[in-house]
Amino acid sequence: MRYADTLRGQFPGLDPEADDLFLLEAHQVAQLPDRAPDRELAAVLHARPRLRRFLVARCPPIEEFLRRIAAEHGPVGPDELAACEDELMWEIADWVVYQRAPDRLDVEPDEAHDPCWTAISDVAAGHGVDLHDQVVVDAGAGTGRLTFLAAPTARHVFAVEPVAALRRHVRERAARQGIGNVFVLDGCLDQIPLPAATADVLMTRQAIGWRLDAELREVERVTKVDGLAIHLLGMPAPAPPGDELDPVLSAHGYRPGTYDERGVVRRLYVRRFGR
Repeated sequence: MRYADTLRGQFPGLDPEADDLFLLEAHQVAQLPDRAPDRELAAVLHARPRLRRFLVARCPPIEEFLRRIAAEHGPVGPDELAACEDELMWEIADWVVYQRAPDRLDVEPDEAHDPCWTAISDVAAGHGVDLHDQVVVDAGAGTGRLTFLAAPTARHVFAVEPVAALRRHVRERAARQGIGNVFVLDGCLDQIPLPAATADVLMTRQAIGWRLDAELREVERVTKVDGLAIHLLGMPAPAPPGDELDPVLSAHGYRPGTYDERGVVRRLYVRRFGR
């Protein structure tokens, strides 16, 4: 199934439109070459030159990519343009949700039943790590699903998230619930704004793999000696042939595993540093 089709099923009634591209942050614009279909993006930008200028202003390195796809794919007629816009925006509809309605991504945490938190807890226990009174880093925190599950027992939880709307969502929820040990930081997984050897436990959920080598170096820098890094992947197990994540993670000392998320067996990787 294409990612656009997955998102259509996940967010019924969203109705994303090309003007939503004006909501994108610089790091999202930088990812357009990996996320947006070239032909459809080119068609929309031919019809909306102001939008093209905005994207370049927001992230200047994108200009060469936009120039190339504009040369390869020309303007289209009105009917085809509408189809291109629909396809383009559904392919990146999760970004639209981040900006417009982060509450649609929220899952109220239930420590006893949340499968991701169960996986984190089980992996930590299996490596002899007690999550109580620990400094936890949730890198790529999103709406804070793991952050708020860790908060009741952790000493501090640092929720690191590059999307401003999601950071605001986590801060507001922490304030609303009177949670004082959650600290929200602007950052990406390959640039975590914390000192070296901060985290007893660093965790991610569907956040790793954009700049994998740099991300893993940063995880190692931020995690304490004898600390634990756990990455929950969104992809089902086992790894498909030709998968690039598995050999790289294995080369960095991670061990593969699986967890069950509501009947879907997904992949995880774990590393205990200093051992």
